[in-house]
Amino acid sequence: MREQSRERLRVRCVINGETVDAWEGYRLWDAALDADARLWQWCGGHGQCTTCAVLPIAGESNLSPPTRLEKISLAIWFAKPLAFVRKRWKGRNVRLACQTYVHGPVEVVGLFGRKAKVARRARGLL
Repeated sequence: MREQSRERLRVRCVINGETVDAWEGYRLWDAALDADARLWQWCGGHGQCTTCAVLPIAGESNLSPPTRLEKISLAIWFAKPLAFVRKRWKGRNVRLACQTYVHGPVEVVGLFGRKAKVARRARGLL
C-alpha cells in the first residue's frame, strides 16, 4: 500500500522587510534571494563567512536547529565580518541564513548591508 506523501506548505517569510511565500523546508538564504532582501553572502552559502547573519524577530521556533557548521562558524568569529558586530548582538540568537531552513512563518533582519540597516531601524534595533 502506497503512503500518501505530506504536501509541502507555503510559509510567509519577512526578510529585511521584504515578504515572500516560500516552501516549507526552503533555505532562508534562497527565500531572501526570491524576496530581493539583499542579504550578503561572500562564501557562496557554505557557512564560512558569516555575512548572511540574521537576527530572528518573530517565528524563531519555525527555523531549523543550528547545524554543526553554523555553530562552528559563529563560534570561530575572529577575522570574519561578524567579529565587528559580535559584541553588539551578544545574547541574541544570531543565525546564518545559508544554514537555516524555514518550517513556518518567520521574520528576520540581516546584520550587514544598507537594506538590513533600514530594516533594523524600522524594528528599533539600531
